[in-house]
Amino acid sequence: MKLSTWLLAATIILAASCSSTKHVAGNNKSNDKSATMTPADVYKQKVVANSSAEKSLVAKMKVNLGIGDKNVSLSGNLKMKRGDVIQLSMSFPIVGEVCRMEFTRDGVLVIDRINSRYVRATYDQVDFLRSANLDFNVLESVFWNEVFYPGSSDVRSHLGEFSVSSAGNHTLLNLTSAPKLDYAFLTLSESALLDRTTVSSKNINDRSNLTCIYGDFAKFGAGKFPTHIQLNFAGDTQTYALDLSLNSLTNSTDWKTRTEVSDKYKQIDPEKLFRSIIP
Repeated sequence: MKLSTWLLAATIILAASCSSTKHVAGNNKSNDKSATMTPADVYKQKVVANSSAEKSLVAKMKVNLGIGDKNVSLSGNLKMKRGDVIQLSMSFPIVGEVCRMEFTRDGVLVIDRINSRYVRATYDQVDFLRSANLDFNVLESVFWNEVFYPGSSDVRSHLGEFSVSSAGNHTLLNLTSAPKLDYAFLTLSESALLDRTTVSSKNINDRSNLTCIYGDFAKFGAGKFPTHIQLNFAGDTQTYALDLSLNSLTNSTDWKTRTEVSDKYKQIDPEKLFRSIIP
């Protein structure tokens, strides 16, 4: 498999990882009825409150991309500003940056520096992304380690729709009221930190599913943040994996939030690009 295919496959993994929903990250508002809340209600509020309060994150990362039983490893950087941008740059030693992915509210930018080409598209300009209900809020939900509710901008107002069940050291928040997909958020009972997110189809004939696993939580700002994020997507004919190991986390805002594309690069039609990657 060509290196450019590996690099661009990361975009599909990210899209697949979000193939389900629209993200929410509600603010922590006071509740006048807190005195009548059940233990399950209190726990759900605690899970949501664990969302990082930081507005920016910069980290070094090691990346492992997997397609089926094959994989490739790179290094790079992850940079995020809430409500604005998510940037992932991937590099090889000596060679330097070989690929950059940038997600904003306006759309997606993927730069393939090896082949001097790029893709720039809005989320609804690509059939695959549109059918997956992918938007910027979904990516924030995944990368910021947060519980989400499909189609809403305030998860707290929908917490009543999540069921709560405990097993061993874990507590599961389960949402089954969405029409096409089921959402399961597995948390660590003692800390109420989000440990795993699973999205699966209600259609028994559709065996595709997304699992996002978080681990190795470290202090970041006033709270904790996962330094290991593993995205796994099982499609009908192929499996994809994106494994990120983060270190040197800071809340720095001293970096460019938009990437300029050289006029020497050729723009590639996103549909043609994605069709060439998807088996």
